[in-house]
Amino acid sequence: MYAKAQIEELVRTGNGDLGALLLQQTNNKGILSILENLGYLPSEFEAKPLLGLIDNSSPKVRALAIKNLAKLGRVEFLEVFWRAFQNESDTVTRREIVSAIGRLRKEQNKPYLFQTLEDPDPKIVCQAIRGLLFYEKDDSVSRRLKPLMNHPNEMVRNVIHKEYFAEKIAKKASIPHPESPNYLKNTVVNGDVRDVLKYVDDESIHLTFTSPPYYNARDYSIYQSYEHYLDFLEEVFKEVHRI
Repeated sequence: MYAKAQIEELVRTGNGDLGALLLQQTNNKGILSILENLGYLPSEFEAKPLLGLIDNSSPKVRALAIKNLAKLGRVEFLEVFWRAFQNESDTVTRREIVSAIGRLRKEQNKPYLFQTLEDPDPKIVCQAIRGLLFYEKDDSVSRRLKPLMNHPNEMVRNVIHKEYFAEKIAKKASIPHPESPNYLKNTVVNGDVRDVLKYVDDESIHLTFTSPPYYNARDYSIYQSYEHYLDFLEEVFKEVHRI
């Protein structure tokens, strides 16, 4: 309904025009069009027109109002955001509010993010974690985040593991990988894989690629049964795992 250039021009010329345009809207469709096209907002932007939309009947309007208010980076909005979060039932809007709190990048936002770590919605918890990771060298933040390694939700556990415990794995993986022996480089070897693997150095396999069609798509007469075929694969990959 409204072009981005048109909305940006209203922001440049002054908030009065934008606020008036928002008040003129008779339905949320028009409000959404304006909010979706709000780009950069100057620090001196008058937030009153957006603050008035936090209690709108549409969760999409509420979420976009919060998202645009967050662009201003004002600490005084923390209490506004927190009240909105406590009264909000829409999951997407709740996540947007936590994101807005995290994006403030101010020390004052930590107590609010700490509280959201107790939220029953794992998506909310993960959003709070993202906000707190800005303070990765802060001991108080680490003390609150690391215990989430035992969180009942797998998604939360994975985020914490990646941020705090995957570094050790990465360091281990950074050890130079042994090269394949020269006699196997750029070479197609035609032979029984179980025999050929015996000549491959330990920890020198970079990729394993099996060739379809598999057992149920082709007549492999060399196997007495499907179980025999599975036994063969198990034998092969045990050897692969060794190297």
